[in-house]
Amino acid sequence: MRLAVDQQIDNAVVLLHRLASQVGDELVAALLGNKQETDEEIAKQRGLVAELKKRLAALDTPDAKGLAAAADYLIRKSIWSFGGDGWAYDIGFGALDHVFASAAT
Repeated sequence: MRLAVDQQIDNAVVLLHRLASQVGDELVAALLGNKQETDEEIAKQRGLVAELKKRLAALDTPDAKGLAAAADYLIRKSIWSFGGDGWAYDIGFGALDHVFASAAT
C-alpha cells in the first residue's frame, strides 16, 4: 500500500511541475515546500490543494485532469496495516509453515 501511495505522490509531483506555469509557481513552491509535520502544516496543505483544484478546474488539458484526480495525494497520508493470524497461511494447517521454515523435517 505504501508503495502505491508513493507512486501516486510521484505522479502528482511530476504533473505539478509540468503545470507550474499555468497554476502558479508560488502555489507549486508552497505545495512542495510544506513539510506537513504538524497539524497546522497539514491543514495548510489541505487549503493549498483546494486552491490548486480551483485553478485546475479552469484548465482543459489531460495533465490538468490527471493532476486534479491525483491532487489529494499531495496531502500526507498515514498508512496503517492490520492483519490477523492468517497472514502466514497457517490457519488449519497446524503451523506447518513454521516447521518447514525451521528445517525440522
